[in-house]
Amino acid sequence: MSLFSRFQRISDDVIIRPLTLDDRVELETMISSDPVGFLFAAEHLHHFGLPAPSALTSRKTPSGFIGIFVPRNASGKESGYKGAPPAVGGGYGGIEMPLPERLRNTLDTLLGKTSDWVSRSAGAHFSDPAERNLAPMPGLAETLAPGEGPEAEPRDCLVGAFWLGANCVPLSLPEPHYETVAHYIWRHNRKIASIFGHRQAVLGIWGHLAGRMPTPFGIRESQPLLELPVDADLTALAEQSLARPRLGAPPIIEPVRWARTDDRPSLLRASIAMFTQEVGYDPMTRDPSGYAHRIDELTRTGRTVVGVNSENIVIFKTDIGLAHGSICQLQGVWLHPAYRGHRLAPTLLAQGAELIRRRFPQLSLYVNDYNSAARALYRSTGWQQTGTFSTVLF
Repeated sequence: MSLFSRFQRISDDVIIRPLTLDDRVELETMISSDPVGFLFAAEHLHHFGLPAPSALTSRKTPSGFIGIFVPRNASGKESGYKGAPPAVGGGYGGIEMPLPERLRNTLDTLLGKTSDWVSRSAGAHFSDPAERNLAPMPGLAETLAPGEGPEAEPRDCLVGAFWLGANCVPLSLPEPHYETVAHYIWRHNRKIASIFGHRQAVLGIWGHLAGRMPTPFGIRESQPLLELPVDADLTALAEQSLARPRLGAPPIIEPVRWARTDDRPSLLRASIAMFTQEVGYDPMTRDPSGYAHRIDELTRTGRTVVGVNSENIVIFKTDIGLAHGSICQLQGVWLHPAYRGHRLAPTLLAQGAELIRRRFPQLSLYVNDYNSAARALYRSTGWQQTGTFSTVLF
């Protein structure tokens, strides 16, 4: 830990700071405790990684993975933070003493030079070059305070984390730190599009942000998190006929397949319809080029499956929103209104799921609790609730 990072403590008991490579093992352990619920974090850690430890990290606008730390000798007891604003400073004799930026820079430089000098001096006491820099200078070990040697256990323990970027996504967050995280987000004036994740953490954070941030576009307090069991057999359902004599619309003559570039016009229309119905506004009114690019990217990377009719118009779709390892999360499940009410959705969804499971055996998704039709569809195709998400939309 650099000298500067030691002065990021919010209180005597809590530190909140961006995570670095030094914290990767603890973060991966946290993610592995709930690989489906923390799929967003797993995918983003894989794609973006963590920065190297540096004093410069502390000066940038916080983004990426942010961690909550408490002293390891706290024995699991959480205390101390009373909602005071986080300040860059250190304590001495019970008095808060902020360090000027120029002094912090100087001390960091001196500490680095001193460490290099000590390493070179330690090796000068050995005639064998192979032994140089492998043993401490005589008397050095006695000058180190307990817990500061090269093999010492880190002073602070990661007890919670969240992603802060275009969205805020909490991981494991102990309840006593909801206010800490909320204040951190508000203090850094993040313009986030949403807060989403496990219900307790999302609503816990939002409870301390409400009234400070802009009025949300919508709050989805209860969104069942569903999983399709790996051993669920959808073969019979997927093989059912899609012919419907009384359909009154062009028939479906082929099973669900991966989307192609020639599907673009009708796939974009289908995606806009799905988004508008699900979220409540037309995405083309805010960022038309960005949304269209997103749909094209999902097709290009093989993350969208579609069902089309005899006129090659997309009448069913779903996307792989998140994916990591053997797990993925579906989003944007949609069926054209003209094809609803004919018992086509279960077969189309089963075909899509079977196609996707060849790449990602473990499927998950979350759905709004008030969407009774969608919940009935998922029950009929074997999905089971394993948790509850919430989303705050801005």
